[in-house]
Amino acid sequence: MHVLIIPSWYSYQRSAGGGSFFRDQAQALAAAGHKVGVIYPKLWGLRDRRTGRLPEMNRIRAENDGPVRVWRVDVLHRLPRMPFRDALTFAAAGRRLFDAYAAAEGRPDILHAHAALNGGVLARRLSARTGIPFVLTEHSTDFAQGRLRWWQKRLIADVLGAADARLAVSPQLRDIIVDQYGARARPVTVVPNILTPAFEQASPEDRPRGGPFVFLCVARISAEKNQEGLIRAFARAFPRGDAAADQTELHFIGSGDGAPLERLADGLGLRGRVRVLGVMPPDEVRRHMAGADAVVLPSFVETFGVVVIEALSQGTPVVATACGGPEGILIPQTGIVAPPRDEAALAKALVDMRERAGTFDRAALRGTCLATYGRKAVVARLESIYARVLDRENASGADRAQGATERSIS
Repeated sequence: MHVLIIPSWYSYQRSAGGGSFFRDQAQALAAAGHKVGVIYPKLWGLRDRRTGRLPEMNRIRAENDGPVRVWRVDVLHRLPRMPFRDALTFAAAGRRLFDAYAAAEGRPDILHAHAALNGGVLARRLSARTGIPFVLTEHSTDFAQGRLRWWQKRLIADVLGAADARLAVSPQLRDIIVDQYGARARPVTVVPNILTPAFEQASPEDRPRGGPFVFLCVARISAEKNQEGLIRAFARAFPRGDAAADQTELHFIGSGDGAPLERLADGLGLRGRVRVLGVMPPDEVRRHMAGADAVVLPSFVETFGVVVIEALSQGTPVVATACGGPEGILIPQTGIVAPPRDEAALAKALVDMRERAGTFDRAALRGTCLATYGRKAVVARLESIYARVLDRENASGADRAQGATERSIS
């Protein structure tokens, strides 16, 4: 079938990794034999000029990303900040982009929007105009954080009510959406994010023997990822003078300013035991995950937690907070879940993992992960959902045609 992906954010020159899980899913669908395209209108504001020269505006262009055709247009806001502005601008630019895409690539069978704001808004409008059914997958942490404004809630309710299928990436996000939007959101099907290909295709190398026990945290450095809380919990779990302390390290990989983390570690007497490694390409991240004794995700809020399945794919157990996504992934055989915003509980989880790490069956961790989050598993679930949507659409079309025929006869 012909699937058109409509992401709410995507990679661009200043954010090469944006929407990587949207791209991974598009690539997986294309690899399974489907025709897949992506349309993405990127919105810019005058403030963006402060960080560099802006691209040429309003020029529609297409590029090949492997087997996937990606169509883009850059648009500059011409309205002041106001309710509905972003959604209206995104939808207007997206409509022009869709018309160009359809003229060149053909009419899609189904639209798949990722996040209601604003990909879902565009998909809803295109569906109403063209009759093409649309599926919505929700990813946003805004639902759990209570950051949605009244006009955003109205837009989301409209999108949820109009979608031909509603998906969420975790059971926790599903429950939040249903609780907040009631009948408009029902039913919501859980379809998880797909495992990044580099983590599925490459088997873990043999782990080095000897050396310190390494906890690894992979996330951009930001307040909601709670790296500072993890450092404090680590200091509590393995204080100076503890027998295991000198043989236990905490490593960080991710974008952002690592200097505050290093200063905090030094102030807690952890110099040499906490290492901030910065940004790494996916293959290097994978190798570090495979070589770590455990991966830690200490976030305050997540809708899924791709890092968790990436670690499991390398046979590495995980310590994570119950922050909205990881608790739907981890079981006692794969890791330890601690309450969020509780550094004492996180410290205990680190100690428990230090003691239990050698008991995990690493081959089983990888096998179970691939069977649930690998390309074949996730694509099969999407194909089933698309087929049901298209079958309903075809049945509805036949019913409408039959009714028209009966009315004409009568």
